[in-house]
Amino acid sequence: MHARTRPPRETCGPEAVHGMIVAACGRSRQETRIATSTATTLHWGSSPRGAVSSLDPRCRPRQEHCGMMRWRSGNCGRRSGGLLLAAACTAGVLALPVRADRVELTDGRVLEGRFARLPGVAVDPLGDSEGPSGGESILMCDDELTRTMVAKRRVAKVDEAPLDMGMERISIPQRVPEDGRRVAGIGGILATTPFDAFGRRILSLATAAGRVDVIQGITEITPRWVRVEGIHTEKPLLLDMRLATSSIPREVLAKIVAQQVDRNDSEQRLRVVRLLLQAERYDDARRELDAVLEAFPDLQDLAKERRSLSRLAAAKLLDEILMRGRVGQDRLALKLLDAFPADDADGETLEAVREARDGYRTRRELAARLVSMLREMLGRLDDDETRRAAGAVVEEMEREMSFSSLDRLATFERVGTDAGLPADRAVAIAINGWLQGAAAGNDNLKLALSAARVRGLLRDYLRAADDAARDAAWAAMRNEEAFGAGTLAALAATMRPPLDPPPATSPGLHEITARGIDGHEARCLVQLPPEYDPLRRYPVIVSLHASWSTPLNQIEWWAGMPGPDGLRLGQATRHGVIVVAPAWTREQQSAYAYSAAEHAVVLASLREAMRRFSIDSDRVFLSGHSMGGDAAWDIALAHPDLWAGVIVVSAAAGRYVNHYWPNARGLPLYVVGGELDAGTLQRNAMDLDRYLSKGFDVTYVEYRGRGHEHFSDETLRIFDWMARRKRVFSPRTIDMVSMRPWDRFFWWLEMEGAPPRTMALPEQWPLPPGTRPFGIEGKVNAGNAVVVHCGAERVRVWLSPELVDFRQPVTVTADGRVLHKGPLAADERLLLEDLRLRADRQHPFWAMVEAVRGPKR
Repeated sequence: MHARTRPPRETCGPEAVHGMIVAACGRSRQETRIATSTATTLHWGSSPRGAVSSLDPRCRPRQEHCGMMRWRSGNCGRRSGGLLLAAACTAGVLALPVRADRVELTDGRVLEGRFARLPGVAVDPLGDSEGPSGGESILMCDDELTRTMVAKRRVAKVDEAPLDMGMERISIPQRVPEDGRRVAGIGGILATTPFDAFGRRILSLATAAGRVDVIQGITEITPRWVRVEGIHTEKPLLLDMRLATSSIPREVLAKIVAQQVDRNDSEQRLRVVRLLLQAERYDDARRELDAVLEAFPDLQDLAKERRSLSRLAAAKLLDEILMRGRVGQDRLALKLLDAFPADDADGETLEAVREARDGYRTRRELAARLVSMLREMLGRLDDDETRRAAGAVVEEMEREMSFSSLDRLATFERVGTDAGLPADRAVAIAINGWLQGAAAGNDNLKLALSAARVRGLLRDYLRAADDAARDAAWAAMRNEEAFGAGTLAALAATMRPPLDPPPATSPGLHEITARGIDGHEARCLVQLPPEYDPLRRYPVIVSLHASWSTPLNQIEWWAGMPGPDGLRLGQATRHGVIVVAPAWTREQQSAYAYSAAEHAVVLASLREAMRRFSIDSDRVFLSGHSMGGDAAWDIALAHPDLWAGVIVVSAAAGRYVNHYWPNARGLPLYVVGGELDAGTLQRNAMDLDRYLSKGFDVTYVEYRGRGHEHFSDETLRIFDWMARRKRVFSPRTIDMVSMRPWDRFFWWLEMEGAPPRTMALPEQWPLPPGTRPFGIEGKVNAGNAVVVHCGAERVRVWLSPELVDFRQPVTVTADGRVLHKGPLAADERLLLEDLRLRADRQHPFWAMVEAVRGPKR
């Protein structure tokens, strides 16, 4: 399904509703209060990562201006609130020119707010340093919740505009101390209590002196963020922390707001309506407006705005339904379409609902009609054995057909339904499309049935536990008429995963075993999205837990907690994403070791998941929290060919990461951290500055007043970022570095035996003076020529039709030596082994050329 693009509604959009409600209160946008505040002191010093919270009485507060930034999808059809308030910008912008602009990035994301150009992510803009590069290659946007930094080269368009002044702010009176010890670093949070009705909670921190409990109170609420500050006690602590408003349960937020609103004051009541409207909580805003209209009959002029709020809620519901359909949750989408609240929607929305609903019904009827036609055609086949074999495939179609797999019969629908086409040719087109994809238009029924047998033998080969069974499957498939590299690759791409998943322990949750080096076995949890279809490819997140968490915690962070029915309602569920969470550490492990064993467990978990579940290998994302983030950062740069992107939260760049920065050139990276995370930014600054100054696809998000946390506030923006990224499997140019023997495979290049002086095992750290990484370069030139520069003892060049044209002569050169020149034949046994070992059924290699030389020192 595809969402329709709807033009902005001038008469009933959020801005129009907001403006009328503001007017009813007797004040204009320009009269809306602009708040300035004293924010958390930036802590420029460095401290060991993971250190306990630092309570520095010497830190003096200084006035900081705060900015506003909104991150929106580039194709968003409406702006919630559009009326957003900016108070001022961060200390990092005081010495630099700032504007309230709208910036569109090259990936389609849109940032709105105050921007500053910075020379480095950790440069004190109040100091004299020009930063590591002496330029201003980093663009920063601050919204009083986060500071987001991207490479200036990633900007596609800038629209200068005055900052909108309409964001609603509700102040909560709290006893905030003016003097006290300022929290300059937070190394870890031991516990937090829920907010009470007055917006207060207890935050327990780990400090050098032991546990410290900080009493906090919400002092300001906006549609996007809330300010949480320390409350006056005998030994007050100054801590200004920001949380996403969406991270606070709505019932809790409602109680807090209710305590601050005079129910007999219509203006205060309407401020709550505006707050909810700008937060896109349209149903809540409508209910609150109903209560206002009931309490204040003289405001009946606003009754028509209730209708507008209903329309906004209906449009938002439609967007959610269409999104669920796009990610494969068609049964849910159709159920919601059938129950869509027609009374609350405008004509345009209702038309879109009807089109979506009719589209589902049309496709369902089409599937039934095509299967019925195939059954009729089967009856016209002369040979009984052929009829039975073809009938078995048609029964499979009828049994496994879904909205996702119906497209495989597109060629049959277009060509095979011609009344003048013989039945055997029409059935062949349908079977080939079902087995190998819609592009397979062969109309030879004998070949189509042979391909069906090859698929069964291919499945046997990939499931076989020993060489003898694989040899038997290999010998049988070679005798099939349809056997060939092209057929094997097409069948592998469309078939069900070769291994069966284990039984689910709860809805969608499975446990598999990943086998690392030396026979080590690791438990791995896999959470599937609702309506999982093994014939549909799903994006996947491989998530590495911290030292203080578990694989189940990672499942919960991405997919949510299970509800009463066991179903999880988190963002991975909404977006149709599989989550893989391996137990990748040893017992009681407290720090990442950069070891081969850790790499092996993570990669084996991905491979095993790909063998058992339908994973889109071009949309695999690696993620991790804290120590798991350290590992994810390192593993991603060591094996950049596997990932569509990497998300690291509260992570630190160390050891090999500092040397592998060239490997991030084509690897999208999303880094989330806290402003007060005990010097972590200083540790990461060198690598982040390298990435951003060179224009790499890197986003760094820093939360104000926050420490070493999990930052669930950021999940929505992370999913938006992921939706815009896809791996490029066969780059035309490779330029990588390596310092470990197991970091040796990069896309289509593999090497062994690098010079020992370039290699350094984790236990050899710190590095001996003069140690430099080993470089691996490869390029595909015009004329089917592959050129490799790599001084290793053994170099393998893996080839596929995505990289070279097998119909034309191929030349492969390594370090000046011609390894191959002339026609290149596909090696089907190599292709099968590649499918078995790498488990990437979308991109198998067809041939390999190898160069071997003597060892080098």
